[in-house]
Amino acid sequence: MPYKNTALKFLLFSLLWISTTALAHSPDFSSIIISKTENGQIVLQITSSLTAFQQEVNYVNGEGAYTSPEEFQDLVLQLFKSRFSLILNNNNTLEFKNLKVLLGHETKIIAEISNLPEEVDHIYLKNVLFKDLHNSQSVAIFLLNGFPKEKFTLQRNNKHELNIILEDENWFVPTAKSDHTPLKYLSYLITLIIGGLLLFLSKK
Repeated sequence: MPYKNTALKFLLFSLLWISTTALAHSPDFSSIIISKTENGQIVLQITSSLTAFQQEVNYVNGEGAYTSPEEFQDLVLQLFKSRFSLILNNNNTLEFKNLKVLLGHETKIIAEISNLPEEVDHIYLKNVLFKDLHNSQSVAIFLLNGFPKEKFTLQRNNKHELNIILEDENWFVPTAKSDHTPLKYLSYLITLIIGGLLLFLSKK
């Protein structure tokens, strides 16, 4: 029902707003949201506290690296361009246009995504914007049609990376391919046999 869908969307956005606002002043926390506007534009939004952006800019560039809000915004965008990447379907690196930094206690990076594929089955995201901050973590969510509304946390123990595949309208983490091939088992067996023979001959 349309009313039910609208209510669910409102509830989801409300929960996101509450969680983001509650942690907006924490320099350890940031959020990454990719959504679609009413006019069909795909937008990336990265949100964290102003303190987090200031600490990282100062750490990378040194104290006194900027003397105006405009210079600070330029340094933030330089960090973004060098430390944030989003690759779809293993080979499609997304392009970000009309980049903006909205300053405030809750500071945001806003960008338009112009080359989103019609079909997406794999997402690789890396965000090391705040990697030098203690216990830095960011929550990513994709608010796009056909994408499950699931949150993912990027932090130190996963190298601030997200690697997921979309199957049957659900997100899955790809499993590592095993290298225990029959050929490898055969090499182990041959090594054991040769070792056993050498040990036997040495005792003789």
